[in-house]
Amino acid sequence: MTKRIYLYGVVMAVVAAFFSVAWIGAGYPQSPQGPNQQPGETVILPKHEQQQQQQEPQQGPNQQPGENVPIPKKQPAPPPEQKQPEKINPSQIYTLSTTTNLVNVDVLVTDNDGDPITNLQKDNFKVYDDGVQQTITNFGAVQAPLTVCMVVEFSNEWWPLLYQALESAYTFVNFMQPKDWVAVITFDLKPHILTDFTHDRSQVEGALNELQFPGFSEIDLYDALAFTVDRMKDIQGRKAILAIVSGFDTFSKLTYDQMLKIAKSSTTPIYPVSILEWVAVRMPGGYNINYWQARNGLNYIAKYSGGQAYFPRFEGELPGIYRQIGAQLRSQYSLGFVPTDKQRNGKYHKLKIELVDAQGNPLRIVNQKGKAVKYRLVYREGYYAPKG
Repeated sequence: MTKRIYLYGVVMAVVAAFFSVAWIGAGYPQSPQGPNQQPGETVILPKHEQQQQQQEPQQGPNQQPGENVPIPKKQPAPPPEQKQPEKINPSQIYTLSTTTNLVNVDVLVTDNDGDPITNLQKDNFKVYDDGVQQTITNFGAVQAPLTVCMVVEFSNEWWPLLYQALESAYTFVNFMQPKDWVAVITFDLKPHILTDFTHDRSQVEGALNELQFPGFSEIDLYDALAFTVDRMKDIQGRKAILAIVSGFDTFSKLTYDQMLKIAKSSTTPIYPVSILEWVAVRMPGGYNINYWQARNGLNYIAKYSGGQAYFPRFEGELPGIYRQIGAQLRSQYSLGFVPTDKQRNGKYHKLKIELVDAQGNPLRIVNQKGKAVKYRLVYREGYYAPKG
């Protein structure tokens, strides 16, 4: 009996094994969930299997085992765009000739109130060099941004003057336009660059705010002006030096005559705004010999450089003065000529400029009511011929 049972078990095991192999061979799908996995569960593979799957190379889209997937060739970079040259209207810009003998003169034409007169043409100007009429080769009348260097007296010699100088400096900054370049130089015993040329008015005001206590009582005006003229000699376009000063000079290495010669040879006009007048009119004996010497000195420095000096008595005059200076600088006429006298002997040449009409007669300018307007021309009175 026991033997039969044993044989029966063996037969049943063989039958079960046969049907199991047949079932698998028939391609019946096996569950991907692995042993003891319930539906919806996530299988976490052992670490060595995860590493094997991560290390398997990516064979690209639709790649069959053993296939070679061709790598697309690198496309050549497109050629750079050829930018079209910018078109410039020569009549709207002021160009400099490459001729070394070219002399440039900025001319300001104003009425009696100091307001600039515009709309003049090249044929309205006559230029004389030592009395000989010259041919104007370059002419420009386009308004342009300004490059202005403020030279501010900062000495403890006169505290009222110091206060007035700083107030004037703040007032001028408010009249500069966004594209204008402004720098600030202060001076006592020697010049100090407070801030270099910048468009940022807040930077200029911040630099002026740093001025608290002057260190010296000396006022070296001529040295400071000569230093500034030298820094601006290579700047092109509309430029000027605005000197907020008393006109006194106590200890400069340069003499007044040397300063005048520098002003004559400079192409940068100097516009002094006196802070001495404000004090002199309020002090007993303010109009003394020292005052008149300082005033005359500023007048001649401005005249020889092609600028203009101002002597305001009241703070209320400053906004109008600074507005006028800005308008004048933007409305200058630029004239250029090659002298007929080509000698390079360092000689000083006197310049004279006249306004004429189409017939060559003195130009008559009228206002809207048809009344004749008196006008004046502001320009540097001469130049030094090159040497060598």
